[in-house]
Amino acid sequence: MILVPPKQFVYPFGTLCEKSRSVSLPRVLFEYDPKRMKKFVALLLSFIFYVNPVFAGLNFVRSNGITLTGADGITLTGADGITLTGADGILNYSANGITLTGADGIPLTNADGITLTGADGSTYTGPNGITLTGADGITLTGADGITLTGADGITLTGADGTQYRADSVVIRRPDGITLTGADGITLTGADGITLTGADGAARVGMNGITLTGADGIGLIKADGITLTGADGITLTGADSITGFGTSGIVFDHTNPSGITLTGADGITLTGADGITLTGADGITLTGADGITLTGADAQNGLQSIDPELAIALNNATDDSTINAVVVYHRALTDGDFAQLRQVGILGGTRFHSLPFVYVSGTRQQIAAISRLSSVRSIYGNRTLNFDSDPYFNRTGVQRVAGDAELRAENAGVPVTGRNITVAVLDTGINGSHPDLAGKLVQNVRLVDTQSLPIGFVYPAPVEGLPNTDLNGGHGTFVSGIVAGTGASSNGKFAGVAPNAKLLGLSAGDVDLTNVLSGFDYLLQKGATFGVRVVNCSFSANTLFDPNDPVNVATKMLADAGITVVFSAGNTGAGNGTLNPYAAAPWVVSVGATDENGTLAPFSSRGNFGDELQHPSLVAPGVNIASLRNIGTVTGTAGFAGADTQRLSPTELPYYTTASGTSFSAPQVAGAVALMLEANPNLKPAEIKDILSRTATPLPKYFYHEAGAGMLNTYAAVIESAFPERHMGTFRSTVSRNEIRFTTSNNQNFERTVVPGVTSTINLNIPANAVQASVNISWGLGVNDLGLKLFGGNGSLIGESNYLNLPGLTGRREKVVVASPAQQTARAAIQHTAGAGTAQKVFGSMEVTTVDFPNLRDLDNLTAESIFQAEQSLLRNVMLPEGSKFRPTSAVSRAEFAETLVRTGLVAQYMTASPMFIDVRDASTRSTVESVQSLPSGRLIFDAAPGSRFYPNNNVSRLVAAVAYVRAAGLENAAATAALPITVADALSIPPQYRGCIAIALQNGFMSLDGNRFDPNRPVVRLELASATNLLIRR
Repeated sequence: MILVPPKQFVYPFGTLCEKSRSVSLPRVLFEYDPKRMKKFVALLLSFIFYVNPVFAGLNFVRSNGITLTGADGITLTGADGITLTGADGILNYSANGITLTGADGIPLTNADGITLTGADGSTYTGPNGITLTGADGITLTGADGITLTGADGITLTGADGTQYRADSVVIRRPDGITLTGADGITLTGADGITLTGADGAARVGMNGITLTGADGIGLIKADGITLTGADGITLTGADSITGFGTSGIVFDHTNPSGITLTGADGITLTGADGITLTGADGITLTGADGITLTGADAQNGLQSIDPELAIALNNATDDSTINAVVVYHRALTDGDFAQLRQVGILGGTRFHSLPFVYVSGTRQQIAAISRLSSVRSIYGNRTLNFDSDPYFNRTGVQRVAGDAELRAENAGVPVTGRNITVAVLDTGINGSHPDLAGKLVQNVRLVDTQSLPIGFVYPAPVEGLPNTDLNGGHGTFVSGIVAGTGASSNGKFAGVAPNAKLLGLSAGDVDLTNVLSGFDYLLQKGATFGVRVVNCSFSANTLFDPNDPVNVATKMLADAGITVVFSAGNTGAGNGTLNPYAAAPWVVSVGATDENGTLAPFSSRGNFGDELQHPSLVAPGVNIASLRNIGTVTGTAGFAGADTQRLSPTELPYYTTASGTSFSAPQVAGAVALMLEANPNLKPAEIKDILSRTATPLPKYFYHEAGAGMLNTYAAVIESAFPERHMGTFRSTVSRNEIRFTTSNNQNFERTVVPGVTSTINLNIPANAVQASVNISWGLGVNDLGLKLFGGNGSLIGESNYLNLPGLTGRREKVVVASPAQQTARAAIQHTAGAGTAQKVFGSMEVTTVDFPNLRDLDNLTAESIFQAEQSLLRNVMLPEGSKFRPTSAVSRAEFAETLVRTGLVAQYMTASPMFIDVRDASTRSTVESVQSLPSGRLIFDAAPGSRFYPNNNVSRLVAAVAYVRAAGLENAAATAALPITVADALSIPPQYRGCIAIALQNGFMSLDGNRFDPNRPVVRLELASATNLLIRR
């Protein structure tokens, strides 16, 4: 993957999406107004879909006390178990076609014939002629910024009275923006809604919505908010604001203050995490006789448009042509092609299975296409980016082929991927490599006519080619990880599924249209070649949109039974860096670690608490060895660099090394092939579930960083072959942990930086911070700046100094610090090499803090003890018991085993029949048998298979100490270690375990009771928390 900065995107009518952080709105009072009544009902409908887009409908349980009343007596009462369902299906991202009927279990009394059938149904036409219909316009979840659009143009008035007029306005990084004068607000798409009221009873649903009366509405993480009727808005606190007209940029200001925009009806705020509406006491809805709210449903009208295409349309001349992928709501008909001809599109590329057509047209023709009711979305062509042995040991793949039970279940042969074909959609595959001999069922070069006006024709893939990887070797490298035989290294560098077959789909430089041609080929012919998995090690610098043609295609593949595996991306730490194609809930997305399970610095992250924005799991992706594309110099287009460290001279002609999530994803694709050989009946959703549950936890990282944890190929294949061995059930208790994360823009600043002089800013990092991100940006110019962050003691804790040149990589730097201590940090900004001109810089610090549950029995402990308890909760290693942590309670042996699994030091496993005669329930078996089935031996020494485990007995300090040392891999050190002579009860410790006790004491896993070890005393919960915190940090 080529690392490039985020772009600013503009819709044809002006919509921009850039990384919004938070917006605060003034007090808003709702009074009698029938029009506002409609908008507020539309608001409620919008909440239904955006708050939980993955599930159909929203359940309100025991929501007593909420009443919507008006002059006509509208009352929704007795709302126990209300279900609101939508007609758009299980994956619905817009509030279209929603019907509230009695059949859904909703009692409506005195409603005077109200029918609610969709959002407010308004259409909006932008300056370049594109009309958008649906739920209040276009919404892109997780979008990057704020767009202000108006049909009559937008006027911007600065603090000095200067006025500008533009067709669209771009606001970059709008942190802390305040909107005033915004009458008639309509809100669509609000994740994490909280309604609080006087009744004080909280009703919490599975998606985090709390309904407790109607005194005041708080909206948190409100992606996709639309404000209408908002003349006279004032914007403050943005990084910069740019106005666009048909002639290009009208104005460009950095750090605008006190700016007023008029004529801005139909304002859309996208990606506006952290929006709060307060002061809405006593909402009343009146005048509701016979109101009908209608809007476009999900089967008609334009739902979204590619932001990059929007920029191209804004900047296009009337006689220029633009390439675009037009996505339809259903398969194209002859009538659709006739409509295209009527607007002047005489030809293009059609697809066999995908409801797309690739065309080339003028901006007027694209605008005309957008108004066709059967068109769902329009996307421009783009070039996508690549996300680019013993290193696989942590995944357990080496244990699969040798497992006797798996072999017996698999007709006596090892599970190696037989009868499964993995498609590799990439640069291509060099089938002449010795490690790929006999592997290819087909090798295809994806080409089409690029929508030349010669009629609507299908893509023209060229099949049967021996080598389709003519540039770089990325696809050949990926293919070797999936299914290489290791023939050139005596099996040393064999792939994860060495007997799987491969289908090569060469998209060249990964042009979007070629990628879509590859997906279409799989839908048309994949079943013929036995394709059950497709690996996609590429990404895009865009936003997640379910109407993006790539996401539409991958959903169709998943529905067709093909598991889609995507790399998470290589844009590194910070919120919201995840590959947008990897965010789709129907794909498996994969981040990267090194061989020790440390998250790679380049591995992309999602957002704290976001249901979509996270990798599914991670796998090794640093310094990976795989196939060199014979005939190329570096093999992987510049990713090579550690070849001589890992490869011998005889291996170098055939192999090379590389790092990237591009190379962690194919390990998962190979694992899926093994799972499908073991159980061909698995569906993509079942495969993703098994991969997630069996993954080894990585408690050092949060879910948005590492997903479910490290790929555990062995356990995933075991459960696939033997579904009754249901692992990972301990994860279902995560809801007991009641920890809340809050992300806010903590501090804004501005400085003028002079060449040769370092400008500094003090930044106050609060207590309980789990992440701090310091960002700076500056206006147009020739300056290149660097950013350093120093801790309160003066030590360097982070720095960023990317090359920043106009038109190349943007004008910003970012430093992200994980788990910073409470302190006054210092940011230092200076010119690179001391050269340049005086430059005004704007910056902010975004901080995510954690709120721990109020556990009553921690109050009297020392600060260090409280810290240890809270850290164990933060990492989800230990769980509270109700409102108590119970620090002095003894730990049972079953709880001890589960805690060791939660630390990630033990990979999951379950035997064919119960290992112990007194441990038979699946949940306890999963963790107990995991800690007793390590290749290096069992952790709990006094429980041999076939005997009793005594799960409810207390775990002794002796048993715990030995287990800690074995889990940490310190047995060799223990073999020569000796107990200190100061241990008064040393003789009461069995001689064979005294070395383990010595190592446990040396490393702080255990401590003495005075001068005694007391081996038979039970371990208490606070001691377990302290020990596991140390083990995790190792």
